[in-house]
Amino acid sequence: MPDYKCILFDCMETVVDVIEMPDTRLYAYWAYDGCGYESLWESFDVFTKSYSNIRNEFKNSYINFKEYNLYDIFKNVARQLTDDDNVEEKVTGALFNNYWRNYKSNCIVYDSVKSLLSELSSKYKLGIVSNFIVEDGVEELLEINGIHKYFDFVVTSIKVGWRKPHHKIYDTALDLAKVSKEEILFVGDDYVCDYEGPTKYGFDAVLLDKDRIFGNVERRIITLDKIADYLD
Repeated sequence: MPDYKCILFDCMETVVDVIEMPDTRLYAYWAYDGCGYESLWESFDVFTKSYSNIRNEFKNSYINFKEYNLYDIFKNVARQLTDDDNVEEKVTGALFNNYWRNYKSNCIVYDSVKSLLSELSSKYKLGIVSNFIVEDGVEELLEINGIHKYFDFVVTSIKVGWRKPHHKIYDTALDLAKVSKEEILFVGDDYVCDYEGPTKYGFDAVLLDKDRIFGNVERRIITLDKIADYLD
């Protein structure tokens, strides 16, 4: 078994869990309800359609795993309403801040994960490698849940400019880990981004398969604490 020196974790649904699994409509609701500018749209459904269309435009225009910023999505939503830059800025800020407040309240780190990270951090270098479109968002989630102290570094797609499984985000993590590829274990819940991508890059990887979907994957765990099976 390899002598691992560093463990890289995905963030969402791996280290940080969500209380309610969001869809596009819930994401829109988090931004809209309570933002203070609801009256600018005929209804929540009208807002949701605008948000969804612009989000899809961003996804389609940022090809080859280039990353975009969530703030810019809300900016474009606001821009459809007004030509006044001051109004646009206020609406954008209100939507974004409302969204982020609601997003954070839907996140949780379980005590079992905190205990595991505490134990692992005493033996290994730990890092986060996450696709995330809120700048400094992952860092804030780790801090408010009291687990930032366990990680030596955080790599996010919004700062690198590229999403997993693009090699540039793995390049950044490797540079920060300061060990060889063979000494790194990657753990996450997304088959393409956290298992297939890291494996092709040269990392060892273990898939967190909480829903027991990927029974054909040899290196998989059902709960995060089972990572010990690949370390002992």
